[in-house]
Amino acid sequence: MNITAAHKARWSRFPAIGCLACRKEGLANPNTQVHHLNVGGKAGQKRRGHDFTIPLCPWHHQGHGFGPGPSLAKQSKAFRAAYGTDDELLAWTNELIRMGALKA
Repeated sequence: MNITAAHKARWSRFPAIGCLACRKEGLANPNTQVHHLNVGGKAGQKRRGHDFTIPLCPWHHQGHGFGPGPSLAKQSKAFRAAYGTDDELLAWTNELIRMGALKA
């Protein structure tokens, strides 16, 4: 799937939103990476596409460095129990984009 201007615009909002997991921990962390959600929410599954993306910091996304709570890459079940399902996190991301990332 090609990356469009709309995808780039979406992702440009991610630093303003910050890492969703850090945000749930009460922290503002603009150091974000684009996490593509997978079909079934499991690693190794096919990606759902560029519209199905959420912002996560390097720790919560890939387990690089350190941070509060579980990392999706290292403890996916604990991550989802602590922060929400893929669809919940996607809905929250979309709402924050609609709101201009001004409110939690």
